[in-house]
Amino acid sequence: MKVAVTFFNSKRNKKTKDIESILKAKKIKDNIFSNFVKDKVEKNRNNIMIFSSNINIRYILLSIVFATFYYFLNHNTLFLSSNLEVIKSNKINVKNFLAMNNLLNKSSYNFKEKTVEIEDMSSNNDYVLLDEIARNYSEVPTFSKIDENDVVVTAQNQIYQKLNVCGIEVVNYSTNRNIDFVDIINSEDIFFSKQKDNILMYTTHTSESYSNSENYTFDYTSAARTTDGNYNMLYIASELASNLKSKGISNICSLTPHDYGEYNSAYINSRTTVSTLLSQNENIALSIDVHRDAIEDLSFAPKVNIRGLDVASLMLVMGIGYDDEPNEYYMDNLKLAFKIQLLANKVYPGLFRQIIIRNSVYNQDLNKYSFLVEVGATGNTIDEAKLATRCLSNLINLLYKD
Repeated sequence: MKVAVTFFNSKRNKKTKDIESILKAKKIKDNIFSNFVKDKVEKNRNNIMIFSSNINIRYILLSIVFATFYYFLNHNTLFLSSNLEVIKSNKINVKNFLAMNNLLNKSSYNFKEKTVEIEDMSSNNDYVLLDEIARNYSEVPTFSKIDENDVVVTAQNQIYQKLNVCGIEVVNYSTNRNIDFVDIINSEDIFFSKQKDNILMYTTHTSESYSNSENYTFDYTSAARTTDGNYNMLYIASELASNLKSKGISNICSLTPHDYGEYNSAYINSRTTVSTLLSQNENIALSIDVHRDAIEDLSFAPKVNIRGLDVASLMLVMGIGYDDEPNEYYMDNLKLAFKIQLLANKVYPGLFRQIIIRNSVYNQDLNKYSFLVEVGATGNTIDEAKLATRCLSNLINLLYKD
């Protein structure tokens, strides 16, 4: 065995020495690399600490910024919108941030007031006909009292609740499924005074427009919209203002466009306009946001025939607020909406579509009586929308006691 071992050792002797040399060289190399790294770390320790400190400062600043945005959104300070849905979210998302950023960059908006031409209405035979119908109800209107049997739930799921309230169809998309409609309708009647109660009109989605007709031909700026104030909601709101003025009702009609440049910032902008005008005019008793139905389908044209006249249908959209922050005026606003629609059922049957109720605000928390009215839809013509404003002015006029 010794001979064998001696034979083995002697045979591997050269290779063993080579291996030892390699390991020794590797150890030296490792030591050199280790010392190199150690030296570099030592030399850059202060820089690394400064870099780390900068990262911490950045995180702190970003945290402060996001915490600020979270506070504003959570406390209902900002009202961001998409179409009719007012977004109230505790989460910051890209869409909301871009909408707010657009508000801060006013240069992206064209706030130049449009010239809106309103024709003389004294010789409008269609208006004369609509006025004659309303004059049959020139006496102070009386509203019937209802009971629980007059409120019928016709359909209900997690998304909406459909009801028939004294002949009025209601679609309630809000989470409040216990609205006291009996109390709303049976409450004291609403009457305004022409001596002191003014009306404010404005257009949140200003660029909404209608279908072309023989009398009104225009080019669309975008899908079913135009920034030409002679063919969008500025014209319709101005027409409503003129109709009200012809009844002796003082009003203020804002011609400030609110959705030019960025549609999703419209409610932020209109809220600023409404708040400013309310602070400057203490006699404003009623605020009306004039829209048309946002469905971008030119074949959708809800209308009613009133003694041979095609009149665009109207629809009231009401925001009652949120579960944690209800609109303090929502009962008053609903009261006004039902009073108007109950009158319409007598004067112009079929003029109004359903009342829509949502967990939104639509600026209806800024004063006691407010509503959003949809004047027709994309498929209607401006001619039909104008007739609808005449009907609405006659209905509102019936709520004025002098």
